[in-house]
Amino acid sequence: MLSRRSFGQAAIALVAAAFGRVAPARAAEPIMDVAIAGGRYHALKPRRALLPLGRVLTLAREPENPFDANAVAILDADGVRLGYVPRAAAGQVAALLDGGETVTAEIVGTLPDRFADLPGDVVATDPFPGDPRIRLSRPA
Repeated sequence: MLSRRSFGQAAIALVAAAFGRVAPARAAEPIMDVAIAGGRYHALKPRRALLPLGRVLTLAREPENPFDANAVAILDADGVRLGYVPRAAAGQVAALLDGGETVTAEIVGTLPDRFADLPGDVVATDPFPGDPRIRLSRPA
């Protein structure tokens, strides 16, 4: 699912390409969707209502984290820690970031009201109904 922002950028790139000015931009390559782990211990709960679809969040490696050497924090735009990439996905994401790759994190939805309804393609540790669904991608 494209965010409104991504759709607009893609449309502008296609129009510009049609007039021979720029090559069309490639779409980002999705890596996986995750639910923020540990959000109840960080700032996720009070900020949930302020996190719209399409919001781009920041990922920050925390190799010195005493609980997980692969820890990747998920931060809001102002640097406030919302929680972490779930442990089951952190190793893969940490390896990409440590290898110098860029990984983007965008809110693409919200988690369902019941844990049983959580889609199988969402990596989650302790999901909470209504928390954001985050898509991790490699930019084109």
